[in-house]
Amino acid sequence: MILGYNVSLSIGDKTILARTQEDLTIAAQVKESITKDDEGVKKRKVTGHDVSFRVSALMELHGTGTTSKLDRDEVIALALVTGDSAPVTVVYAVEGGDSYTGSAIITNYTESSSADPDTDTTVGLDLQISGAFTKVTG
Repeated sequence: MILGYNVSLSIGDKTILARTQEDLTIAAQVKESITKDDEGVKKRKVTGHDVSFRVSALMELHGTGTTSKLDRDEVIALALVTGDSAPVTVVYAVEGGDSYTGSAIITNYTESSSADPDTDTTVGLDLQISGAFTKVTG
């Protein structure tokens, strides 16, 4: 059994501070064709995949000594990068399982806060793989 805390998405060599959830979506890119030879029956083939992530976390700033995690301000800075510097290297890993890596673009950053003092402020981050998403070997 894989427990939720055994799954992590790293951006560069850091995870996001106070993560509560990470979602991975792999959607097939499908090409359809209809030919007379196939008597009008649609044929489908997979031409690639769209790979995306959604990370949810409690909004946190670094305490002293915390350097292996990205806090709110660091994530915002990454989300604001443009041009050729925008893609970040990500690694998606499961403890005891295979890891996968690729270059990703941060497509969305959100913060959600409430006036309710018992409700934690949260952040959300969406990433889209640009190019190949491959198993880490070696």
